[in-house]
Amino acid sequence: MDNTHKRPHRVIETWKFLENRYPEWKLTFIGDGPERKKLEDHVKALGLRRVFFVGFQNPIKYYQRASILLLTSEIEGFGLVLVEGMSFGVIPVAYASYTAVYDIIDNNKNGIIIPYHEDGYPAEYAAQKIGELIDDKDKRAKMAFSAIKDSYQYSLTTICKEWEKKLFQLIN
Repeated sequence: MDNTHKRPHRVIETWKFLENRYPEWKLTFIGDGPERKKLEDHVKALGLRRVFFVGFQNPIKYYQRASILLLTSEIEGFGLVLVEGMSFGVIPVAYASYTAVYDIIDNNKNGIIIPYHEDGYPAEYAAQKIGELIDDKDKRAKMAFSAIKDSYQYSLTTICKEWEKKLFQLIN
C-alpha cells in the first residue's frame, strides 16, 4: 500500500459513495505498506464501518468470495491482479491510468474501465459504475463469466503453448 504508484486512498474515496447505499457489501484491503496506517486513520475519520485491512495474505480465499476488484493505480506495468481476479470470476474495475488496462479489460464485457481524467481520479463516477454492477445481479453474472473465459488467454498453459510455437518457429 503505497501512495506513489498504487493510490489506495482512491479506493476509499470511491467506497465512501457506496457504503451507505449497500449495507450488505464490504471493502477489504489485502496487503501492507507504508501508507496502511494513514489509510486506516482516513477510514476512521470518514466514519466508514465496513472497511477491513487484513495485511499480507494469500489472496485466493479473497478472490473466491469477491465480486468486484477495484484497481486505482496511477502506474502499473501489466496489472496481474486484474487477471488473477478475473480467473476467479471477480469483475475488474480499473482506472485507465496505464495502457495495459485496455489489453486486459474489454470495457463493459469482462470488466469496467474508468476513463483517465487529467483533473484527477473520478471517485464519484467510479462509485456510480460499481453501483450499477451491484444493482444488476444478471449483469454481474455475465461479466464474471466473461472475465473467467477471457482470463484463459493469460493461463500458464496458453502462455507456454505460445512460447513453444514461437521457439519452434525460431528453430525452423
